[in-house]
Amino acid sequence: MTDHFALVCVDVLHGDVDRLFHYAIPKDMFVIAGMRVRVPFGKGNKPIFGVVMEVVQNPPSDINLNKIKSIDSVLDGFPVLTQDNIALAVWMKEKYYCTLASVVRCISPSAKADGRFPMARKKKTAVTSLKVSRAAITLTEPQQFAVDKITDSLKKGATVAPFLLHGVTGSGKTEVYLHVIENVLKQGRQAIVLVPEIALTPQMVSLFTARFGTQVAVTHSRLTAGERFQIWKQAFDGEIGLVIGPRSAVFAPFANLGLIVIDEEHEHTYHSETTPKYDAREIAVKRGKLTNAVVILGSATPSLESYFRTQEVENDEKYTLIELPERVNKTNPDVTVLDMRAEVARGNMSIFALEFQEALKETIASGHQAILFLNRRGHSSFVSCRWCGFVLACDQCRVNHTYHADKNRMLCHYCGTGTTMPKKCPACNSKHIKMYGMGTQKIEEEVKSIFPDIGILRMDMDTTRGKFGHAKVLESFKKGEAQVLIGTQMVAKGLDFPQVTMVGVVAADLSLHTGDFRAGEYTFQLLTQVSGRAGRALHPGKVFLQTYNPEHYAITLAQKADYKSFYHHEMALRRMMVYPPFSHVFSIMFSGAEEKKIIIALQKLLAIMGYCNTRDGRDRFHVIGISPAFVSKIKNAFRWKLLIKCIEEEPLKAFVLYCIKKLKENDPMTGITVHLTLDPIMME
Repeated sequence: MTDHFALVCVDVLHGDVDRLFHYAIPKDMFVIAGMRVRVPFGKGNKPIFGVVMEVVQNPPSDINLNKIKSIDSVLDGFPVLTQDNIALAVWMKEKYYCTLASVVRCISPSAKADGRFPMARKKKTAVTSLKVSRAAITLTEPQQFAVDKITDSLKKGATVAPFLLHGVTGSGKTEVYLHVIENVLKQGRQAIVLVPEIALTPQMVSLFTARFGTQVAVTHSRLTAGERFQIWKQAFDGEIGLVIGPRSAVFAPFANLGLIVIDEEHEHTYHSETTPKYDAREIAVKRGKLTNAVVILGSATPSLESYFRTQEVENDEKYTLIELPERVNKTNPDVTVLDMRAEVARGNMSIFALEFQEALKETIASGHQAILFLNRRGHSSFVSCRWCGFVLACDQCRVNHTYHADKNRMLCHYCGTGTTMPKKCPACNSKHIKMYGMGTQKIEEEVKSIFPDIGILRMDMDTTRGKFGHAKVLESFKKGEAQVLIGTQMVAKGLDFPQVTMVGVVAADLSLHTGDFRAGEYTFQLLTQVSGRAGRALHPGKVFLQTYNPEHYAITLAQKADYKSFYHHEMALRRMMVYPPFSHVFSIMFSGAEEKKIIIALQKLLAIMGYCNTRDGRDRFHVIGISPAFVSKIKNAFRWKLLIKCIEEEPLKAFVLYCIKKLKENDPMTGITVHLTLDPIMME
């Protein structure tokens, strides 16, 4: 009889089996925590996969030893979860209201259906020494202060608060990262660098490989499963010292992690939109505490919550602020706000203001380059009949179809389905059907009509498909093969091209009208970031912000890149409305095929919350009624939600979970999926 037992997280994602199961470890079998195993499960003893979370000598006394099944086999000769990632998984399960199995799937490398890991065709040569092939740049005084302060903290590890590196665009934050990472690698430790977009990876990787050679590996969703596993295994085996990638790179299985960098920490892409709905910034801070690693959050426009933690938080959540207040080249771009209402009044019905067009002509004539930004892809936002008002929309999702001129098709940006552009209105058979609004394709079309002989590149989801899609566009622009780069938010941050002297924002107020309380913050961040792409080298930069709301504080303060004034203005509004960071917001979304059933279930939950909230006379929770989600139907699943606010996080969590438990006791909610998100980054 064995004297050791494994607590196994089985690969079953149903919430009703969200617990660990005891399995006996045969005496001739070597098993440690983190290993994948095959175990018999259920009444039929169906063989399924699982991960050992803990090895114990004795199971609880209330378990019948004779009924404990044995592990069938061990799948690999190594653990897929490190000790710190096991602890992280348990924390994530509680933090993000999901099953442990879903977290384990998220953290561990993906396997095939037969349990084997996919392998890449080529194996990268292992590197055991640090190579520096590019001379380090001489640091400015603020940069040197930042490097010294962070490097000193590496000796203290998790006892040091995370650093918020607030540096204006062009202030050299990346060079600070490079110097600190060099010190980390020389200590024999490893580092993780997170970037918000795959689009930023090519430039970032070239900078880091120039400094550290083949110690660097990059991972992202466009690699094959085999390539991603290869990088995972190299990190696990200590063959590489630095992993760069989007949010999932935060789980890289380094044995001696010394540093985690979150570049452009304000970006909402660090928040997962699929279960588990984790925030990579929170994961980084937690993992830093578990591994004694230092965490740097860097941004020219920090999220208000992060900056708040440097100013008004006194507990263990406080961050240490380090500032880089000036550009390395000491020059800031000249930013002009263009009132499009005045353009209409003077008879200019073009997409571009006259001053905008003139500046673009001068930029091209001088041999320099321009970046034009519009955060909407496609050609036209929607197609409507001018006779009856019918708008073409997706049958599976409650969103308008977007017209894509290159395919001459109407596409849904949520489910991907599409149809050909109709010649007549499907509703009234009228020929008066017209495209409205604009996307990056329409901007490209307009620029080509004005400058037919210049090179133009477009960078959006449609032009960057494939593993090297982003890199090809950026490399072409870097070589000067095009004078104008048109793009969505992919071009708004992180890019550094010396010849770019003009940036034009076609619709600066586009993100102001989303209905999200963070709309002003997103707008300020986006405009400040994209403005920072101009004039980063020897030539002065010019930026033009076209808007129908020139008086809005997010736009006027972005014009001056005045983050601190924006912070104080926005925080005054948040404090008055009791929105984060002065409270916590819980989003409860129900989704399913039957809309009426979803609404009834939410009404029942609302009644339970109303009763429980006022039962003790305190009324401490503020429920913000039932409403359709921002996109109320996706892939034939209807989506309705309610929001609830409270100043304190723990009572809010307990209240929500208690009320949902009470609802499920009275209503099986068959066919309804519950999505819980605390402090969502984007209001769905």
